[in-house]
Amino acid sequence: MTANLFIAIALCGLVIGIYSGMFGVGGGIMIIPLLNLVFQLPVIGSAATSLFVVAPTALSGAIRHYRQGKIDIKPALTIGISGACASTASSLFSERIPDIVILIITAALIIYCAYTMIRSALKPAIDKEGRTSENRFKTPVTFTVAMIVLGFFAGSLAGIVGLGGGFIIIPIAVSYLGYTFKQSTALSLMSITLICIPGIITHAVLGHVWYLYGLALMIGTIPGANIGVRILPRIPEKAIRLTFGIVLVITGLLLVARQQLTGI
Repeated sequence: MTANLFIAIALCGLVIGIYSGMFGVGGGIMIIPLLNLVFQLPVIGSAATSLFVVAPTALSGAIRHYRQGKIDIKPALTIGISGACASTASSLFSERIPDIVILIITAALIIYCAYTMIRSALKPAIDKEGRTSENRFKTPVTFTVAMIVLGFFAGSLAGIVGLGGGFIIIPIAVSYLGYTFKQSTALSLMSITLICIPGIITHAVLGHVWYLYGLALMIGTIPGANIGVRILPRIPEKAIRLTFGIVLVITGLLLVARQQLTGI
């Protein structure tokens, strides 16, 4: 890798980090297309390297949210621990899944979550903080079970497609758990940090991680995440939801286009 390429990747990482901090995702939604479509890494290598970058990026944003007193610790830990267990198991099976299946699953989930987020942005708020739904799990037991299931689902996908799971956690938290988007962002970033760690270890053992690309990205994503968290409070709730949904749609369509044009 040349110095110019390393710098270019780091600058891309800065943009991804800002996106991560603002939207509560680890950045995998952008990292995988970047590595696979632009830098021509294999899909499994892109997914594994994404997890390698996502964990420290999400941690950076989560620390900033924690200092601001915005993280709901217990649900975040529940989602994160459940997701970490699922991520380990699914990473072991990732090599057996054809690349085309990984791409189709990723694109379909991204587009579905985009639809959910855009729909929530168009709903009227039910309180002054901008919530559009109440928590549907009223008792501590049902709420905890919901967190475990959410973490398991997000973690399973993290191990297979290399996404931290924020693009699933946030829409569910907004639509069913009574969180605002900004609260969901803090919840997501802390959960993602835990979810990614076992997947990183598993992929590293299997030799899937492209470390130099990952390190170049992290030089940009870690400070970028802090910038994104600082920007978030300045953006209206509906605007940030709608923007998040639109970005998801574009990303999903890019993945579909890649598969259709190249068959990879």
